[in-house]
Amino acid sequence: MDSGTLVTIALIVVAVVALLLILRAAGVGRSRPKLRPLSPSARMRYMNQWDQIETRFIDAPEEAVRQGETVVMSVLHERGHPLGDRDLPPEVKRAHKHAYESRDRTEGMRKAMLHYRSVMERMLGHEPTELEREEEQRRRREMA
Repeated sequence: MDSGTLVTIALIVVAVVALLLILRAAGVGRSRPKLRPLSPSARMRYMNQWDQIETRFIDAPEEAVRQGETVVMSVLHERGHPLGDRDLPPEVKRAHKHAYESRDRTEGMRKAMLHYRSVMERMLGHEPTELEREEEQRRRREMA
C-alpha cells in the first residue's frame, strides 16, 4: 500500500471514532429507562402537591419553582428514572435553565413552571377513573 492509501484509511478511522464519541455524548443509542408505575395514592399525592405549587406561583414564583423542581425530581425518583444530569428529561434541563439563567426572571420562572408541568403530566399519566378513585378511598378507609 502506498502512503496515500494509508492516510485515507487513517482519516476514515479517525472520522468514525469521532462520530461514535459524538453520538455517545449526545445519548444516541441509550435505552429509555423502564419506569415503575405510581400507586394511585402516590399519583393523587403528587397531583395535589402540584396543584398547590401552581396556586402559590402568583404570590411566590421563586418558591413555587423550587418546590416544583423538588416534586418533579421526587416523581422521577419514585418512578425509577435515572437522575444524573445527562439522564434527566430535556424539559427538566430547560426548566432549570429558564429558572436560574434567564435575564427576565419572571418570564424565566413562568417558562420553568410550564416545563415542569409537562414532565408532571407525562410522569403522572392519565386522570384516575371513578373506579380508581373509589379503590383509593376504600384503601384509605381500611388503613384508618
